[in-house]
Amino acid sequence: MVKFKIIIITLAFLAALFASFSLTDWGASEKQPTSYEPREGLRLPESGIGDVGLEIFTSYVFAFEILALVLTAALVGAVWVARKEVA
Repeated sequence: MVKFKIIIITLAFLAALFASFSLTDWGASEKQPTSYEPREGLRLPESGIGDVGLEIFTSYVFAFEILALVLTAALVGAVWVARKEVA
C-alpha cells in the first residue's frame, strides 16, 4: 500500500512539473539583451562576470536547473550514506 501512495505522489509531482514547464512563458517573444551594459557613468567590469551571469540565466537556464537537481540528489544521497545506524 505504501508503494502505491509513493507512485501516486510521484505522478502528481511529475504532472505539476510538466504543467509548469508547458504553461510558462519562457520569454521567447521578448528580445533579450546580448551583453551586459552598465548604467551611465559606470565602467565595464574587467572580469566579464556580467556576461557569464547573463548566459547562465538566459541561454543555459534549463541546464542550470538540471544541474541544481543533480547536485541536490547527490547531497541527499551523501547524507543518506553517511548517516549513523541507531542501535
